[in-house]
Amino acid sequence: MSTLIEQYREIKPKYERLNGNVCSALKQLIDEEQIPIFAIESRIKDESSFSNKLSRKEYSSPFEQVEDLCGIRIICYYQEDIEKICSIVKNEFIVISEENKQENLNVDQFGYSSFHYVVKLKGDWLKHPNARGLDELKAEIQIRTMLMHTWSAISHKLLYKREADVAPQFRRKLNRLSALIELADEQFNAIKNEKHSYQKDNSQASKAFDSSVALSSDSLMALHKYYFKNRNFDENDIPNLVNEIRSCDLTFQQFDEILNRCLPFLSNMEAEEIESEHEELPLWGFSGVIRTILDLSCDHYYERREDMFPYIVREAREKYRKILAAS
Repeated sequence: MSTLIEQYREIKPKYERLNGNVCSALKQLIDEEQIPIFAIESRIKDESSFSNKLSRKEYSSPFEQVEDLCGIRIICYYQEDIEKICSIVKNEFIVISEENKQENLNVDQFGYSSFHYVVKLKGDWLKHPNARGLDELKAEIQIRTMLMHTWSAISHKLLYKREADVAPQFRRKLNRLSALIELADEQFNAIKNEKHSYQKDNSQASKAFDSSVALSSDSLMALHKYYFKNRNFDENDIPNLVNEIRSCDLTFQQFDEILNRCLPFLSNMEAEEIESEHEELPLWGFSGVIRTILDLSCDHYYERREDMFPYIVREAREKYRKILAAS
């Protein structure tokens, strides 16, 4: 045993390099596919854990048979993204084995589990200096949603893996929770797709924009795609914009009507303000357009903000407030 631990100590730096290579590549590949993820976690099995594993089971060739010395976990938001990430893993690595833990649960097991791959680096990777000598090393990649991860973490904390481990008075509750978590994952995925369809349908340039719906983050993002799709916007600022419109006691339809009254002169106003600053300023982003419209149409909103503008900009805004009022 001590000899094996010493051997592991010697090759551990290679596993650390493998971990760095795989994590870095996965982050880049997932980002290129524009897949939103919560986190990529990784670890190299420490010597104590390796020793415990060897003591629990007899291995004829431990460094070949123990396949999770380098472990990487990808936690995503939605079920459908699991399949996309699985495709990346299959395309970019040599897959030694793959397992859908959910499908392979025994009848006496419960839970909501993840997808596991054991992989090696492809030959092209091994040409790079930082990947040399890693050709025989394996990494385990787990892919799961946040809710899968939540179930796994809490059930692990409770020391429950199989139904037989659970006292009868808790078994029904845990089975119900497992089913609810699986249902919640499905529903979050469905809501995301419905939201995307809603924004797409309401932003079609070939038909009139439907502002009869309620003001929400979704309807405001649809408005962005319909009127201002070429203007940058910060998705995290959308809830703030919704609250600011509401603070002016405007419905979504009322705001859309004001926007259309402003559209004929917004570009001129923007150009005047940029010129007045005598600087190479960028065009307004979507947030800037929305707040400008509120400045022009809502007195108490503008009064809270006017002191933040230079005098020349305030003059321009006062001029266009009068133009809007007269329109």
